[in-house]
Amino acid sequence: MGGFLVQERTMKKSRVFNSGLSIAKARAGELTGVELRRAINVAEEFGNKNAADELKKYIIAPEGFAGDAAPMEIRNRVAQGISALVAMGEPLSRTRQMLKRHGVIETINRIAKYPNATKNFDRLCAAGLSHLTAEAIVLDYPHLFSEEAARVARRRLGLSER
Repeated sequence: MGGFLVQERTMKKSRVFNSGLSIAKARAGELTGVELRRAINVAEEFGNKNAADELKKYIIAPEGFAGDAAPMEIRNRVAQGISALVAMGEPLSRTRQMLKRHGVIETINRIAKYPNATKNFDRLCAAGLSHLTAEAIVLDYPHLFSEEAARVARRRLGLSER
């Protein structure tokens, strides 16, 4: 774990922030809700942008999605992508509702019906998070998604038809 311990001392108290421990707890699902937001705020206060950005990937929990055949790896990647976009200021209300109602696979198949790249796809790619896009997930697990989803994913990612 590449995290580090940061201490801040003032006249009245000393605060400690262990970014590695906080990130490990967030990954394990042990930091959620208020605790996670508090850890993000403390990381930002200490100027640890990398830790804050990593912690923001866990704002949305994959357990909130409807059950379907999506493996936990896919559910986690979708949750991290949604979390990253929420941290960028995108509420994603409709997408989050679809995930709660229909699950990951059906939601991604529905998103693929819109052939033009979305601003959320562009934002994730610009942030160096293209592996968290629905398109990358479809190409990593094509057997779980429709042919249309795979075709649209290849086109959006600039890959030729196979």
